[in-house]
Amino acid sequence: MADRPLNQDPLAWSAFALGMAATALHAAPAGSWLDSGEFIAAARTLGVVHPPGHPAWLSLAGLCELLPLGPHALRVALISALFAGIAALLLVRLARTVLADHVSGWQAEVWSALATLTLLTSGSLWQVATRAEVYTLALASNLWLLLAGLRAGRAAQRGQPWFGHIAAAAAAFCMGALNHHYVTLFALPPALLAAWPALRLVVREHRRFAGLLLLGCAWLALGYAALWLRARTAVELRWGDPTTLAGLWDTVTAKHFQRSVSAAHVSYSDNLMILLAMIADAGGIVLPVAGLLGLGLGALLKTRMAAVLATALLLGLLTKALMQIDTHNADDHGYVLMAVAALALGVAQLGAVLARAPKAATGLAAGLGLLAAATQVSILIGDVASNPSELRSPEVLDSQARRDVAPGSLVLSNYYGVQYSETAFRLAEGRRPDWRVVHLSFRTGDTDGGKGHAAWFQGQYPQLAPLAVQAVQRQAAPIPGLLALLERQPIYAELDPQARIEPELWRFGTLYQRLLPKAEREAPYDVVQLRQTQDRAWQGLYDRLTPADLADHPTKMVLLWQHAQQAAQALRRGWRDPARDEVARAKLLAPKDQLVAMLVHYVSVLDQVWQQGNPPAYMAKIKQWRGRDFDALVAEEP
Repeated sequence: MADRPLNQDPLAWSAFALGMAATALHAAPAGSWLDSGEFIAAARTLGVVHPPGHPAWLSLAGLCELLPLGPHALRVALISALFAGIAALLLVRLARTVLADHVSGWQAEVWSALATLTLLTSGSLWQVATRAEVYTLALASNLWLLLAGLRAGRAAQRGQPWFGHIAAAAAAFCMGALNHHYVTLFALPPALLAAWPALRLVVREHRRFAGLLLLGCAWLALGYAALWLRARTAVELRWGDPTTLAGLWDTVTAKHFQRSVSAAHVSYSDNLMILLAMIADAGGIVLPVAGLLGLGLGALLKTRMAAVLATALLLGLLTKALMQIDTHNADDHGYVLMAVAALALGVAQLGAVLARAPKAATGLAAGLGLLAAATQVSILIGDVASNPSELRSPEVLDSQARRDVAPGSLVLSNYYGVQYSETAFRLAEGRRPDWRVVHLSFRTGDTDGGKGHAAWFQGQYPQLAPLAVQAVQRQAAPIPGLLALLERQPIYAELDPQARIEPELWRFGTLYQRLLPKAEREAPYDVVQLRQTQDRAWQGLYDRLTPADLADHPTKMVLLWQHAQQAAQALRRGWRDPARDEVARAKLLAPKDQLVAMLVHYVSVLDQVWQQGNPPAYMAKIKQWRGRDFDALVAEEP
């Protein structure tokens, strides 16, 4: 093969660096798309994600805890950027293979670079490479599979050793099948067509092939057995219940999930055109159209390579064309990344078709390609769907929680995006250990009707088991059970599925802030601004109250309770000045109230610890209070 060794391929490594850097710089620092939050939370807690379970991705994402870089959400998103870079590297190698028999030298490098830019400037790639998702790993696995297949076929034709390439293709297939086997199966036919000359000789290597087959099956079995092991842990079984054989089968086959997304009658031909238009539009039209032209003209070459690339495009589109399509859904773009790669390789094939054209034509094509790529990148940077780097939510959600959620509450949300939101998970497990976020209906999408999640919930909260049973039986919010619980435990039920945080509030600051270790989990609040905000709010309220209002006992008790709640929450955060302000306001209303006296004592204790200059003791005191709800906090001496 005309390709050079990988360690001597600067273009391939440049593509890797460019692809990884571009998507990493624009990666989401927090949970962004619905599945992203689920993936991030499951990676950190040994949870199980939606079918088919993606065990390969989960195993890699679990290693993110070892990275001393940024908040956990950003670390997981960087996996997508890493495999975007690897996909770009593999595309350079594939493009050079497409050109090997037609173009060489600097012209081959130019056309390979243009093909790679077609992939790297695709909005379809950016939408999944900048957030926690499985699709860039799927793309890299599929490109590796195709490259190994092409090398095996070419080596067999030339009488060179080919079994090693078949082994590489088997490894790529296993990696893809352990990540997203549905997408991988659609990438298998073009790889088999590419490797056909070698596959015809497999019978001669039957012993080695049988051993390779056994190793592959064992790898797949162990990989999916990991889902059973993860489901045996004491964390939320976010989707399905792989602890049983039937549940594991449902997860691996994803039959319920596939049935739900393909239930509607669709026109496959219409879907093919819609998807082709979607990825062409997401890629800036010029380069994708050049790729489509290259694939069409490739028929003139009458080679197996042309048939392989045409098959890759068709099946890459068919991966999603069998289902319902939402062109605004990042998942739909992820499903068809192999079609994007096929269009990119079509650009290389266009170079092969134009091999006899004047060299000036190659230079002109390179210039136009670079201009189109630069224009497309500028568009992608300004597109919030492809550039989620400014996402920010923890402080906003935590502020909402302080306003709406009593300490110790069980938070029930009807919006399925919140259940799997990494932000909500982080608040529940990190910043707000005093309350838990649970989906109101206990449903887990379209797998098993919520049985797995309900079983986990009953184990975590035995006293609330009837609530989980009612939810599964009714497949809806267990309203009677909630009303009964309200008499015994603080409950916050968010019933409006359209209650979303405004997009302009999802900000995260500078790149430097995004890279600070644990920047989100331990981000300090601007206490001065917090005090000013509280002062304005209370001043505005008191300005509207008349002396008669302030003399009214019920009104005074409501105000007193609000000040006490705010003071207690500030104490639990370690915010001395806001706590002192709230206690002072409460003391003006009821100077001799026992509750106020207790809070005054708490503030003095916090002041004493602070004045000792002992941060560990200060944090220990906050953590001690943080573990108590409001009633427990004010019921005993600090």
